[in-house]
Amino acid sequence: MSRSVRIGFAALAPDEAPSDTQTSAGPTEVMVPRRSTLDGFAEEISRRGGLNITGLEPITPLIVRTENTLYRITILEPFRFRILVQGGSFFPEATTAHLQGSGFGGSLLKQGWIGEGLRMEICTDENRIITSRVQSMEIEANGSLPGPF
Repeated sequence: MSRSVRIGFAALAPDEAPSDTQTSAGPTEVMVPRRSTLDGFAEEISRRGGLNITGLEPITPLIVRTENTLYRITILEPFRFRILVQGGSFFPEATTAHLQGSGFGGSLLKQGWIGEGLRMEICTDENRIITSRVQSMEIEANGSLPGPF
């Protein structure tokens, strides 16, 4: 199995817009990691452990450790990906946000998913935060819930 996919595209002058009938200097090969393609992303995600927040009850508390930060996440509305998150420099206080999902840091994202080795994408009204890679996650005992709700 190949770990890369070859993609050809027409070479363009710096001020030239691409077109469907481009016939300039000819194709140039670019190596793209397989996980950056839709099929490769789906294949890679299926091999990783993780947690789909839509399968959790509201008010479920999670502890998620990334390479750089420990996050306390409370699921507020699982099917809307609405959470309460605290941790790191972006969330020093409990903040209402949306856990969009996890990915490798590119444009592909598995929605509502926290995946080991992947980066979480968390959105507030003002910011979109992409975390460092998730190292571990666990459901926390209910005694330490942030609140009020």
